[in-house]
Amino acid sequence: MNTHRPPSVVREGRGTHVFLWTVFPLLGAGIGWTLSQVPGWLARVPVWVHQLPLVPGEEQTALLARLDGPVLTAVLVVLGILAGGFVALSSYDDMTAVEVAGDGVRVTRSGTTTAFERARVDAAFMDGRELVLLGPDTAELTRERTDHGGERLRAAFEAHGYPWYDGDPHRDEFQRWVDGMPGLEQHSQALLRARQDALKAGDADDGAELREELARLGVVVREEGGRQYWRPVRNGSPSEG
Repeated sequence: MNTHRPPSVVREGRGTHVFLWTVFPLLGAGIGWTLSQVPGWLARVPVWVHQLPLVPGEEQTALLARLDGPVLTAVLVVLGILAGGFVALSSYDDMTAVEVAGDGVRVTRSGTTTAFERARVDAAFMDGRELVLLGPDTAELTRERTDHGGERLRAAFEAHGYPWYDGDPHRDEFQRWVDGMPGLEQHSQALLRARQDALKAGDADDGAELREELARLGVVVREEGGRQYWRPVRNGSPSEG
């Protein structure tokens, strides 16, 4: 393996950035302009409309009509552009960049980079829209949601000699979790119960945090159709399949 080969970086392309900084500010400007027209529209509606729920009365409408004009339009459009820019900037928190090199893998998300030495990465694959790296003991090193295509990531990992799989090479080792089943200590059982509740409540952050706690106990967990499946970590490398 050539460790001097330039790193392969998989990140969002220029088109994504152009889209974010064009569409969202324009959408915000459009919403701002639309809101600026509301006072004028309300001033022209029939009297009986003001008696409907959630519709301002005639006195409130008259007050709003005084605000109608180019100044209000300009202010709301500018505020809409700024709001659109904020949404575009916030979108970067959901972006994941993956740098694959001969000496290791670096995964960056929300401005935080996590590095994994080459010797620690024994398998890489996509689980749905999540990139998963496994260590020599089959434990999950990381699981990151990404919009990058699997083929782009496969090419990056294979270019530097990392083993890439079409799916989890240990999928057959998982068994469905049932509360109180043998093979799990009480602490792991409690975490799986809490994680089941988090899944039912749709709390993805809590589910991810509990997954990490289970990983520290040597338990790899995944979910499918609202059900949890688990397997213990073990020694040895996955075999090609």
